[in-house]
This record gives sequence, C-alpha cells and structure tokens, in this order.
Amino acid sequence: MALTAQGPGRAAEAEFRRAQIASRTETESAPESTLTRRELEDLWDRHGGSAYALACALLGNEVAAAEAVRLAMGDLARSIRGVSTQETRLCLVRHVYWHAEEFADETSGPVLLPPVMVWVSRLARLQRASLALCVFGRLTHREAAALLDVPPCAVADLLTAGLRELGRLDPGATGTCG
Repeated sequence: MALTAQGPGRAAEAEFRRAQIASRTETESAPESTLTRRELEDLWDRHGGSAYALACALLGNEVAAAEAVRLAMGDLARSIRGVSTQETRLCLVRHVYWHAEEFADETSGPVLLPPVMVWVSRLARLQRASLALCVFGRLTHREAAALLDVPPCAVADLLTAGLRELGRLDPGATGTCG
C-alpha cells in the first residue's frame, strides 16, 4: 500500500474545493489580503492537495478538514507575499495543523475516506500528528518535533511504529469514519 499526499476525492471535487476555498478566502481576507485570487489559486494548485490530505489525516473528517484548510489559506493570504515555495509550504502545514486542532473534537456523519486516512485518524493524537505531518505535510521528523514541541527521537519512534503497523493493514480494507 503506497502512501501519497493525494487526498481523498476526485479531480472535479478537488477543482470545486480549490475554487471554493480560494473564493471564500479571498472574500474573507480582501481588505488586508496581499494575495490576488489568481495567486491563491496558484497556491492551492501547488499545495492544496497535500494540505487537504494532511487535514483529513489529522481530523478524519472531510468537512472539518476543508474548513481547517480554508482558514489556513486565509492566514497565508494575509501574510505571505514574496516568500519561497518551501517557506510557503511549511507555513501552510503549520497553519493547517493549528486550525485542525480547533476542530479536533468535531464529528459529522459517516464520511468515506481512504483506509489510510481512517487508520491514521484513529491513532493517538501525537502519533497521528507525527505521521500526518511527516507523510502528508512532508515535514522532516525534526520539523514535526519542533511544531509538536516534543523531542525529535519521540517523533522518529512514533513514525517507525506507525509505519510498521500500517504495513500490516489489509490493503483491500475499506473504511468509513464518523
């Protein structure tokens, strides 16, 4: 089973979410925004899929994940002009993580997610965050440790144990989360 930063959903759904998030973010941050709608769409095209996958892995809830990403995109719209792509991605990952924390207790009806997302969403908070930040957020274990305020060796141990357990999952399993 391969882990990818490709989030749940189809291409049309992803395009709809991109437009919806960019539109809502632009509207809500217009007075102080430093990014244009086109720049927000470009930002979504570059980082939106992995940001959404990260939020789904952290929350196990597509609705809350979309809201966390929308809020993170709004944060970026107000704060990042002229920074590198790497800095932008790291900033987006941090903001998605922080906003996901706001929705951690939110639940909705059953939502179909890929089995990996369901499995990750059921882990203990620190292990879930470690795996999500490193796999879907593409942070190093040291960057994740700094964000989580834990020693890097703790994140490395959680990643090792989590990936070992993931390797034992039934590849044909389906799952819902709710």
